[in-house]
Amino acid sequence: MPTPTTTLRLRPALRAQIERIAKRSRRSFSEAVQDLLDEALRMRECPGIYFADEPAGREAKIAGTGLGVWEVIRDYVAAGKEEEALRASFPWLSEAQRKACLLYYSKYPQEIDVLLAENEGLTVEAVQARYPGLARKA
Repeated sequence: MPTPTTTLRLRPALRAQIERIAKRSRRSFSEAVQDLLDEALRMRECPGIYFADEPAGREAKIAGTGLGVWEVIRDYVAAGKEEEALRASFPWLSEAQRKACLLYYSKYPQEIDVLLAENEGLTVEAVQARYPGLARKA
């Protein structure tokens, strides 16, 4: 089913920025705008979360840390979803940072669960088997 068309007038400087983003990411102007709007709405919905480019694509991160939401949630899930265990695993995170992370996970669990599953199999042994000689021997 085709998506409805919406006409939007953009300031020239804003349009130029979006065109650069679209070109750099090899996506259409429309796709770039949709992704930017999606991220902006998610950041508004979950204060304390931002998005950054990573080798695997854009990733939700916890402001002031550089940690991906999935990295914190991985330990949270492993500890039985206990907030006290989360505090113990990441004592340097403020209460606001922990809450932002948990809020994002509660709103977008499928996204985070996919990242958890993708990263679950990444062990030193698995990487070494796939890319022999990549890991240095100590």
